[in-house]
Amino acid sequence: MSELLSGAGAQRTRILASYSMDADRSPEWLRKELRRLADTAADALAATGVDVLFVDAGRSDDDPAQLVGGVDGVLVLGGADIDPALYGDEPLTDKLYGVDRRADEFELGLINASIGAGKPFLGICRGMQLLNVAHGGTLIQHLGDDTMHSDDDVNATMIEHEVTLRPNTLVGELYESPTLGIRSGHHQAVAEVGEGLTVSADAPDGTVEAIEGAGGWVLGVQWHPEDPNAEPEQLTTLMSAFAAECAKARADAAA
Repeated sequence: MSELLSGAGAQRTRILASYSMDADRSPEWLRKELRRLADTAADALAATGVDVLFVDAGRSDDDPAQLVGGVDGVLVLGGADIDPALYGDEPLTDKLYGVDRRADEFELGLINASIGAGKPFLGICRGMQLLNVAHGGTLIQHLGDDTMHSDDDVNATMIEHEVTLRPNTLVGELYESPTLGIRSGHHQAVAEVGEGLTVSADAPDGTVEAIEGAGGWVLGVQWHPEDPNAEPEQLTTLMSAFAAECAKARADAAA
C-alpha cells in the first residue's frame, strides 16, 4: 500500500477504501459479498475521475495515519461485527460473527486520522458503526431475528425498507427528499450516539440509519447504496458528492 501512495496517479484525487478482504474469520458468503459491494463502490467512484486505492484492513501493516496522509479522503466499507470491548461492552449475544480486533483497530485508526486531518470520510454499514465507536458511541449488538433490517441469522439477504432523512442535514440535502427507499442487511446498529455526531436518518422502527460529524464532510450510512440491486442514482449521488469533497480537499491542501 505504501508503494501505491507514491505511484502513478499522483496528480489525481485519491481515495483510500478499506475493508477486510478474504478475512479468515468471516464466512465465505460474507467474503464474496464484500468483494461484490467493494467493486460496485469503486466503479462508482472511478466514474467520477478519482483513483481508488484499496487496503486490506485485516492484514495491512501500514500506519493508518501515514496512509491517510497520502490520500484525499477515506471510505470504510461494510464487514463483520466490531469487538464489543472497543465500546466498553462484553459479548451479549451468540450472534456475533467475524470479529477481528486487528481490523477494528486499523479502521478506527483510519477514521481518527482522516477526521483529525480534516479530510472527507464516508462510512457504509460497518464503516458507520466504526465512526460511532471512534467518537465514543456504543452499538446494539443484536437487533433481533427476523427484523425489518435482516431476515436471517447471518444477514446474508438484503432487505428493502424506507428511511426518513432529517432536514438540514448533509444526507438530507444530498438526496433532497424526506424519505429514501434503501437496501440493507445488518443485525447491529448505533445505540448511544458518539460525541460530536448527529443522527441524520432513521428507520420506521427508530433504528439510526445515518450519522454525520460537525465540521467537515463526515458521513456514515447504515444502508448499502453500493448494492447492485439498489436504486443506481442513490450510489451515484453519494459517491459524486464524496468525490467532489475529496477533490476540494486536495485543491485546498495544494493552495
